[in-house]
Amino acid sequence: MRRKAKGTRAERDLLDKLWRQGIAAVRIAGSGSTSHPSSDVIAGYKGKIAVIEVKTTSKETVYIPSEEVASMRRLAELLGGECWFAVKFSSDRGKFYLLKMDDVRELRSGSIAIDIETARSKGLSVEDFAQVIRA
Repeated sequence: MRRKAKGTRAERDLLDKLWRQGIAAVRIAGSGSTSHPSSDVIAGYKGKIAVIEVKTTSKETVYIPSEEVASMRRLAELLGGECWFAVKFSSDRGKFYLLKMDDVRELRSGSIAIDIETARSKGLSVEDFAQVIRA
């Protein structure tokens, strides 16, 4: 249960940060527990939509299962939005890194791996992400 609480806390933290930047955002409670396409957060600004999978970890790499990746891709396709990953590494004191699908490493299995170095070099801060969405 602790794992879910940590993930829920990260999702709510991201929502708060997005709203403070003027980006509308909603959390999808129970995402991943339905047969319908879903993601953790949907954010947008004036018709620009981001479908976001949120992950938090105490490790150096986070893995997103292929089923979650396929689900968020389908949802983004249906909404006309883009897939993003918001990753928070404990070692970076709670800073979020937002990465587009093109910026992450897809494994042969279809799952995604995001290591801390990739997040630091290619990821956007919440503030920079907000500027991209507002552009």
